[in-house]
Amino acid sequence: IVVGLVLWAWDEAVKAAVVPPIILPAPQEVWFILTAQADFMYGHAQKTFLECFFGFLFAALAGVGLATLMTVSKICREMLYPNLVLFQLIPTIALAPLFVLWFGVGSESRLAYAMCLALFPIVVSASTGLMGTNPYFLRLCESLTATKWQTLWQVRFPFALPHIFTGLRIGLTLAVIGVVVGEFITAQSGIGFLIAYASSGMETALALAAIVFLLGVGLLLFLLLLMLLPLPLPLP
Repeated sequence: IVVGLVLWAWDEAVKAAVVPPIILPAPQEVWFILTAQADFMYGHAQKTFLECFFGFLFAALAGVGLATLMTVSKICREMLYPNLVLFQLIPTIALAPLFVLWFGVGSESRLAYAMCLALFPIVVSASTGLMGTNPYFLRLCESLTATKWQTLWQVRFPFALPHIFTGLRIGLTLAVIGVVVGEFITAQSGIGFLIAYASSGMETALALAAIVFLLGVGLLLFLLLLMLLPLPLPLP
């Protein structure tokens, strides 16, 4: 209902000439672009989806791996965590041109930048969950002579899952942002490139249609992430 009201108000504002069509075209015009150029935009969306997927996947694996390492080793935690915090204090948008210099203008730079943006919230959330396990269960594991890795996999991970998935949801959004920003700068294809191209030519309807496709990419990735929730995991 809310979406319908927004679309109605948008259409009425354009009809009443409150907003010039070149600034905000009517919803019907955006829909026409979506249907008429769906195949063209689908090709760009497919490339963006793959880059977002792999950038997020690398960030998730690295983030959970670093969090695990910091959980099992106090030395690693003292070595890595302060540096991660310091790195996060750097405005990440300032690093985008450097990633182009380091990794080139191909997909590698966008994957690296997406991974850079998504890594910190995943590490922080996963490490918070792993190190915040109920101490009573940890003492029980010690009394039963469980190894450190048995305790990690069978007790810490199940307790940390809500924190891990919270970090993954935040990291997924940041990974999409990283890929789109990278496409603004270097790409010759992808949704970010299409939005920048349409905006430079004042083709607002095309830019809005591309944003709708970008929304679809984000929703599909989020649904794939939700599919991981019912996976069977060892319980303490």
